[in-house]
Amino acid sequence: MQPGLGVGDLFRLALASGREDVRRQLIETVLESLDEAFEAIAQRVGGDAVPDTVIARTAVEPVLAAIAYSRVKGARRIRVIASSEPVEGWGPLNTLLEVLAAERIVDVYRVPLQPSTRLHVKEVVRRVARITRGFSARVVDVTDAPAYAVAGLYSAGVRVLTVLVDAGYAALFQKFSFTL
Repeated sequence: MQPGLGVGDLFRLALASGREDVRRQLIETVLESLDEAFEAIAQRVGGDAVPDTVIARTAVEPVLAAIAYSRVKGARRIRVIASSEPVEGWGPLNTLLEVLAAERIVDVYRVPLQPSTRLHVKEVVRRVARITRGFSARVVDVTDAPAYAVAGLYSAGVRVLTVLVDAGYAALFQKFSFTL
């Protein structure tokens, strides 16, 4: 635990470390005052594009950054594709998504993002593609997405992706596109 840190500092620390305990503390701090937290995070986020959708398995940072940045840019509500199956370290993300969905800040779509002996990678790709095609995602953040989820996005027609990059002083959404 990091005593006395504000939301912006906790956001940067969580982005740099990726530790579950720091993410949990960040979520606790964010949930105390959502609007103030989004303003503090927005001061530390920039980049090439505003994602309208985020795929997240455990990371809360891309979700928080996308919400904060989209509010600054006046974009609509963010969609989050999250794992429907348990993934190690997903507790803070699930806590955040429950509250944000209840507040109608995000739309959460649950799909299995972890292949197993009973769920083939091909099926994960198909499910990600089907759900993404259903709401016509244009710009998707794939910072915390597995490679096969990215393949599902491509087959759904998504051609612009972003990755949240820690630039030291800020977090930046860097855009890249599929071109053939």
